[in-house]
Amino acid sequence: MATRTTNASRLAVELAGTLAAQVNSLQLPGYRVEQVVVPTGPNASARLGANVEITPLDATFALTQSNALTEWALSLPRGRSAQPLDGAALVFDFNNKLTRRVEWTQALVTALRLPELDAASKATFSVGITWLPSTVTYAKASGAVVPLPPVSKTKKAPLLSNFRVLGLPFDGKLVTRITLPAVTATLAAQRPGYAQVDLGEVKLVMAARSRDEALAWVQKVVDDGQIADHEYLNLNIELLDAALKNVLLTVQLSGCALLGYEESRLDSAQEALGTVTLRFAVGKLDMLFGSD
Repeated sequence: MATRTTNASRLAVELAGTLAAQVNSLQLPGYRVEQVVVPTGPNASARLGANVEITPLDATFALTQSNALTEWALSLPRGRSAQPLDGAALVFDFNNKLTRRVEWTQALVTALRLPELDAASKATFSVGITWLPSTVTYAKASGAVVPLPPVSKTKKAPLLSNFRVLGLPFDGKLVTRITLPAVTATLAAQRPGYAQVDLGEVKLVMAARSRDEALAWVQKVVDDGQIADHEYLNLNIELLDAALKNVLLTVQLSGCALLGYEESRLDSAQEALGTVTLRFAVGKLDMLFGSD
């Protein structure tokens, strides 16, 4: 008879010597070995060499309040100068006993992933963050019992279904799904820092009942073959509490330029309602907690 085992644990991230936050999932670093041919000189046989790279760390965590990990993640889209940090990935058992500790130095955030909002979803708002360290040390776990950052009992992550969109030039109440941006960075080759940061795009899917208004605006924008400054949009996407009254989180997307308009495929036998999709490039991204 097969034996079933479990490996349930608590996960956390330490930044600059301070326990920053608990996380839902954690990808520890690894090594990637790329073989290359290294010539040894004229008329000599070539030998194989190898380039060794450290693979990135990655974590997902619920977004309930600002903390050190959230602020580090948001430093990427906020356009601040690169902030390399030392830290550690921590694994605990359910008695808060430290069972693994993987330390790193001079890591830079290379990606920030925001979730897809969906009026039919029951999931909560969580984000993903990827960072690349300069060095990694698989330290010996102390086995000590460590007080973990508390999980707030009063502040819960917003549901992905409880949202509203402000800033559209037409009624945004019929927006049913939003694919939020994925922010990525290319690291500079010669110095620590970023060569480029791409804020990605946002995609709004709305019921076909909003087609006429949306299409009229799109045609006005594209009519002259260029997007003028006044046609860029500043969108606030608010995540609301269960009563749909209080704002728990606001995703601010500024300088949004139209990238595309698309209607769902028509089918004579189709029963489901059609949709309209708008895509926008994002000029600036930030997130605020509460209604501030």
